[in-house]
Amino acid sequence: VCINSFAQKAMIDATSPNRIIRLNGTVFSSLAKTLDDNVIIGSHNKHVYFFNEYGNLINTFKAGGWFHATPKLLSDNTIGLGCYDGFFYFFDQMGNLISRIKPGGFIFTEPLEVNDLLVFGTNRGKIVFFDEEEGKFKYERVKKLVHGSPTLLSDGQMVIGSNSGSLYFLGEDQNVVSSFKTRGWIMHSKPLETYTGLVVFGSYDNCLYALDKRGNLEWKFKTNGKIHCSPIQTPDSTIVFGSFDSYVYFLNQKGEQISCTKTGKKIVSSPVMVNDSVIAIGSFDHFLYFFDTHGNILGSYNAFGKIFSSPITLSNGTLICCTMNGNLSYIVPEELGRIISVKKDKFFSENK
Repeated sequence: VCINSFAQKAMIDATSPNRIIRLNGTVFSSLAKTLDDNVIIGSHNKHVYFFNEYGNLINTFKAGGWFHATPKLLSDNTIGLGCYDGFFYFFDQMGNLISRIKPGGFIFTEPLEVNDLLVFGTNRGKIVFFDEEEGKFKYERVKKLVHGSPTLLSDGQMVIGSNSGSLYFLGEDQNVVSSFKTRGWIMHSKPLETYTGLVVFGSYDNCLYALDKRGNLEWKFKTNGKIHCSPIQTPDSTIVFGSFDSYVYFLNQKGEQISCTKTGKKIVSSPVMVNDSVIAIGSFDHFLYFFDTHGNILGSYNAFGKIFSSPITLSNGTLICCTMNGNLSYIVPEELGRIISVKKDKFFSENK
């Protein structure tokens, strides 16, 4: 079965128990969803795709450059998405273009919305602040390109990493007030504010860092590989992340290891909570892995391609993941329930 778009064809594998859509082009963008559970994803074929909750293509848009950044549902229910063509695009929930702005430079990052400001980074070593009400730009220059996405802290500060290896703390006046230097790129890792107020993020120097809000080091945890992903914290306070060393790590709030599990290849994808008790994370070994919050593995799904982006869960319980080679899988709740009910011993015997 084929679905025709304006310029591309998305093919459905009708033999799969789940719905698998094949997109043209390499995909690095993570998924986003609208309030109506429409799904948005960008591709390096210069297209952004809009699907409904059942995997039917409802719209697509071609830009002048790659879509690498993750789309963002904004407060007015529009979708914001940066592009390598130097534009930041705004779409409605059905994928119709509303407007675009041009801050200058390639845009890799998911935007942060703070009141009337949109905040994101570019490859020109700038943090962009766009005032949506006045239509004006302000820039804060930092060293090297800004590939990671910003986080708003509970005290009103914003934090964002750059390829200079520094994590920058910005005040409410949008100026850098402090920074912390690592020994590697902060390539993608979006900072996490933990329940105890620590700022946790990963670096290409192989370490996961925890800072206080003044930028002072509280603890760090060293792995044997670069950390590209954004860490998460589970409802029971466990910190979860993956590393290029192929391991998924589970830490307590003091940075002490609770458990770890080795996958077949490096982990670039960020973990997500499927629900309050199940975590999903993808690996370059083509599998999407499922864990409980204590680090016990529950099962896996073969996505038939390296997993770079992070999955999402729709309100009906369907989980969606995408591979770098463009396999977009809709894993329905019944199938997901079967996957995560696999016993640990059976899982390892099937995936050796």
